[in-house]
Amino acid sequence: MSPNNDEEILDAAAAVFAEKGFSGARIDEIASKAGVNKAMLYYRVGDKQELYRRVVLRGQRGFQKAIMKAIETTSTAPETLAQALLGIAESADENRLIPSIILRELAGRAGTLPKEGLDGVKGFMDTVRSIVTMGVEEGLFRSVDPVALQFLVIGGIFTLSLSSEMRKELSPHNPGPLGHKEISSALLDIIAHGIIREGI
Repeated sequence: MSPNNDEEILDAAAAVFAEKGFSGARIDEIASKAGVNKAMLYYRVGDKQELYRRVVLRGQRGFQKAIMKAIETTSTAPETLAQALLGIAESADENRLIPSIILRELAGRAGTLPKEGLDGVKGFMDTVRSIVTMGVEEGLFRSVDPVALQFLVIGGIFTLSLSSEMRKELSPHNPGPLGHKEISSALLDIIAHGIIREGI
């Protein structure tokens, strides 16, 4: 077996979970997609719950890394927010399976999300709250609901990332933002400026 076979199993599991959700996914299908038998899958990674846990946490690490990089490489709240949006959008673009899995969880009230996955969502919520607080203290942001901002960011990035092909087909002349840079820029513009013209 190749040394990176665990990752290949997780890749196969992520594809099945993204398509069918946790409840609809079957170990047989994941094993077949990964090119291993069920016994080897159980030995290398674990049961379905452990597979799901590892898939979710592996995906979340990409977003967490992007957010930490934004915090460490910027000095003001607007810069941090802009870099965080760009990093999250880039991570979503590189691995579209995780946005699919997370949106399924949101639709199902996070009923099958592992505890560590919920902890990751909470950690992101706390980070957004700290960015908002920093911006308010700098006098650059007005006070807004950080939870609403979090789900605006995640929902906007994930749905725009996953819908790019459909939008190109439905509206080829004006499909909206497609690449991760366009997506993050469009969302940042709306978050920073809203849609009401100044002076109205």
